Amino acid sequence: MGKRWLESLWRRERGKLRSKVETKSLKAVTVRLIIPMCTAVAGLLVCLVWGLSENRKLAHQYISDTAQLYVDQINSDITQINSELVYLLQDDATIAMIPSRMDSKETQYYSMQRELIDRNRVLKIRYSEIQNFFVYGQEADVMISDSGTIFTDSPKSQLTQMLMSYLKENAAQDSQSTSWMMMHTDNKDYIVGWYAKEKKAMGCIIVLDTIFRRMQEVTDNYEVIPFMNDSQGRILMQSNVEEKYRNEIATSAWKNRSPFSEGTVYSYQLGSVGKLNLYVVPEGGILESILNMQIIFITLIAILLCVGLFEVLTYYQRVMEPMRKFVQELNEMEVEQNLNEDGNNNLLELESASGKFRELLRKIQALKISIYEKELDEQRAELEYTQEQIKPHFFLNCLSLIHGIADTKGEKEIIEITEVLSVYMRYIFQDSKKQRTVQEELEHINSYIKIQKMRYGEEAFSFEVIMDENVRTGQVPSLLLQTLVENAVVHGVTLDRSIEISLYITREHYEENEYLYICISDTGNGFSQETLDAIENETPIIYNGRKHVGLSNIRRRLELIYGKNAGITCSNMDENYGAVVEVRMPWTE
Repeated sequence: MGKRWLESLWRRERGKLRSKVETKSLKAVTVRLIIPMCTAVAGLLVCLVWGLSENRKLAHQYISDTAQLYVDQINSDITQINSELVYLLQDDATIAMIPSRMDSKETQYYSMQRELIDRNRVLKIRYSEIQNFFVYGQEADVMISDSGTIFTDSPKSQLTQMLMSYLKENAAQDSQSTSWMMMHTDNKDYIVGWYAKEKKAMGCIIVLDTIFRRMQEVTDNYEVIPFMNDSQGRILMQSNVEEKYRNEIATSAWKNRSPFSEGTVYSYQLGSVGKLNLYVVPEGGILESILNMQIIFITLIAILLCVGLFEVLTYYQRVMEPMRKFVQELNEMEVEQNLNEDGNNNLLELESASGKFRELLRKIQALKISIYEKELDEQRAELEYTQEQIKPHFFLNCLSLIHGIADTKGEKEIIEITEVLSVYMRYIFQDSKKQRTVQEELEHINSYIKIQKMRYGEEAFSFEVIMDENVRTGQVPSLLLQTLVENAVVHGVTLDRSIEISLYITREHYEENEYLYICISDTGNGFSQETLDAIENETPIIYNGRKHVGLSNIRRRLELIYGKNAGITCSNMDENYGAVVEVRMPWTE
């Protein structure tokens, strides 16, 4: 009746627990599966967008900084050219030698022309963007450049003719500083810098396409379109620029765009000539690769998301649904045949687990009932132990009664022995499972020795304790020392002669661990060979027709408490003389 009631109670509690576990487990698995996946995809998308944005900014910053360095170099060259034009025109004696009239037939000026031509060539080598340097004499209307001398009647290009006509009108007056201007001829644009003094002028010519080309070279791997605006409002750019970009630049559609957006334009001041602009083509060069990479990554994320959702759906159908059914069957496992006997879980692992689980359930039921029965037995044993406690109290009360009667009669020996015996028995009746300190055990041994002295007499044996002061707080199993001393007294003390009993206790380090070492020795007859053999072979010790269990109990208790870390050794000082018992156990406080 009691067993069936316990089994029914266990089934009800197990059903409640299974229901809670099912609800929490399915939700937890689903949440733990979906949330990390969505978080990972969202984090990947954010990192991708952020990374591509930073790459685009970095690319634009690189273009801007590289172009700025190039423009700074040109501006530095222009500043230096300004100084050189002024210096040469003011202080160069050769330029001053240009006459007010000369033609190609006059040979006396050849050395002067050659010197100026060579100097212009040196200047041209020094400044890579310059097409040529020239010296112009306004009165003689002659121009000496690095490629030769051009007279009034010499054949001229449209640029040379336009430049000489311009200088003939403007070089009559001294300049305040070097002047820079734009010229357009022969379908090309030029930047001209010049300085005039005393009807002579010196200057240089830069082909604008050269600056545009160099600017594209320094921003290699990026598609850019350099352009300028002249004083008439015309947009100057290379002739090979596509029409759609020309229209976008011409309509100034880029002006309202934010930095780093598509079609960004960067502007740089080019000396006193004007603004040099750089249009970054949004779908050109490496920026196009970045855009394509962005599209590819977004596509991959979309595919990854779809695959993830598909996997979640598949996981739910193939794993979660069979698992849910399996857990539901667990809730109904009072009828064991319900546990997946129809084989419809679609999972080989669950099919195999069902049969094993049915067997496990039967074992769990039997174990659970066994545990309940064990608890009942322990309660019964505790009750019996409580009842047994009445006996020691009755014994001690009797000792107290004897002590009172002896005190009344004036029997001092009876009073003394009952007092010592009372202390001794109270220690014995304490909880034997509790460990005691060495100090407590020694105090108990003193009571035992007093009793034995009263029994055998003061001269029958002597007892001494040799120990280190730092071992008093060490923990030992209850009554361990008393058992060792009692064994020495019982088997060593006789009325024939007096013997010596010594107890030695110390702490020692052994194999990198700290141990409590105990040694009890006496000068009695020692252990017989049969006793030593029985101790070594762990067989019962029979002595004088009686079975002795003191040393065996010590060995057993040490094994239960310390395992292989403790041990006991028995030996003789000499053949049939002087018993020695050594105990070593881990040090604890």
